[in-house]
Amino acid sequence: MLDDPDMIKRALGRLQTYAQRIVNAEGVTQKVELLSRLPETFDDIKLEVFFGELTPQQTLEVTERQMQFGSILYSQTGIASSINVDNSIFVEDSLKARLIEICETYRYPRVLEFTEIRPMPPADEINQIFFELKQHDITIALDDFGTGFNGMSIFADYDFDVIKIDQSMITGLESRPQKQKILKHIRELLEALDKQHVVEGVETQARFDHLMDLGFDVFQGYHFHKPQPVEDIK
Repeated sequence: MLDDPDMIKRALGRLQTYAQRIVNAEGVTQKVELLSRLPETFDDIKLEVFFGELTPQQTLEVTERQMQFGSILYSQTGIASSINVDNSIFVEDSLKARLIEICETYRYPRVLEFTEIRPMPPADEINQIFFELKQHDITIALDDFGTGFNGMSIFADYDFDVIKIDQSMITGLESRPQKQKILKHIRELLEALDKQHVVEGVETQARFDHLMDLGFDVFQGYHFHKPQPVEDIK
């Protein structure tokens, strides 16, 4: 089914935008992450498979749509948004330039998340892009830390402002002392490097309590908020 370019184009045009709150230790909303979802008429397609089939140009179209929704949300509520950018756009200079144009068009505080699932371009190359983006009231985040290819060079070489710790890093936290030690050291490293953080996938009070004990204080997950249509965010 995903071999049909027309079907992909139709699905792309019908993507729905959802939002999930990112909160502090008191449960106060700091921002929302904007998420794209397929409508029920495409429920036989796995979302990750669908996005894996998109061209770099199409992934940038999704980012631009989220940027538009984020601009409207900020104007109506004052809530900033966190928006995903697929690393695949870095394969073409024209797409990198287009990303910067989009950011110039929609001027409001926001975070751009770059996933660790794909290898990052060389640090010198992407840090220059990050510098340009930061001139447009943009914060740069690494998404899915702990799942990808880059290891500790992410901390040493890349100019990320925020590190989003993937849910896989906290799974089983309550019963695994070694994982608790690793997370504690990560928190200390982030603090030493003056980087912000978000812990993703927090789904229970017990996990939240453990993470608080380890020094984390910004969270995202079903324990606090399930994604809802962006129009319902107030």
